[in-house]
Amino acid sequence: MKNCLVAVICICLTSVTPAQDAEPAESSTGGTHTIEQILKNAEEAIAKVKDYQGMVIKRERFEDGLEKSILEFKFSRPFRVYIKYREPHQGREIIYKPGWNDGEVKVHKGSFPDVTMNLDPYGSLAMERNHHPITHFGLENTIKISSANLREALKRKQGEFKVTEGNLWGQPVWKIEATFPKNGHFTTAKEDETLWDISKRTGQDMFIIMWANQDFDEPDDPDKGDKVFIPRYYGGRAELCVSKKTNLPIKASTWDWAGRLYESYEYPEMKLNIGLTKKDFDPDNPKYNF
Repeated sequence: MKNCLVAVICICLTSVTPAQDAEPAESSTGGTHTIEQILKNAEEAIAKVKDYQGMVIKRERFEDGLEKSILEFKFSRPFRVYIKYREPHQGREIIYKPGWNDGEVKVHKGSFPDVTMNLDPYGSLAMERNHHPITHFGLENTIKISSANLREALKRKQGEFKVTEGNLWGQPVWKIEATFPKNGHFTTAKEDETLWDISKRTGQDMFIIMWANQDFDEPDDPDKGDKVFIPRYYGGRAELCVSKKTNLPIKASTWDWAGRLYESYEYPEMKLNIGLTKKDFDPDNPKYNF
């Protein structure tokens, strides 16, 4: 399969170190910080952030196993993203801004022949070896997915939940652990409808739908009349570690219903509200190699 050309959802990190698990503190109680309060604090905190930069360690599962990437990035409102690969594909750079470049992602490979290309953010090249399109990049999406699943399960009184205190990447954190049942519903594919279309129609993530329907290898595989299972939840188990200092996530992990790690995003430190400018998202920036 072709190498991936664009990145995902998550955010920052200032140093590259091995993955860590949250170490429980001596006190292992959530206190008055209920799940709803932690989620509300995270939503309020991210709403005050105008820009941020750093690095992200992401692990995503595909049919042949987990893949790890380390990416540098910059993110700003209105939605603008710059990404540079540390590993693999060292030197690859990506810029995306809605309404710019005919709505396409600008990317150069970072390896010979190092050509610059413009790609459909939902196309096969841009999505190769990625769970999420670049249009979903950012902490807001991490918080959105986590909040939607936790609140839905709590409302339906489905699954099990635990909140503990701990330390991760040198920061005190709230750690939410949850399990979710594998339930959902079936929908019927319409004429010329792709999994992207079904995702928009049902509100479930496209790659999760494809992962739950192993007969589909590509988003455009469904034919009219095909039955497509839409999982209610994003996975079978989830862990969300939220910094007590910033109220923002610093690690989000999901396992599938077979107990396999499906994806994990780690962002140990964040540089928030640092005043990024248009130049930071300009391929003509002399610091970049487009």
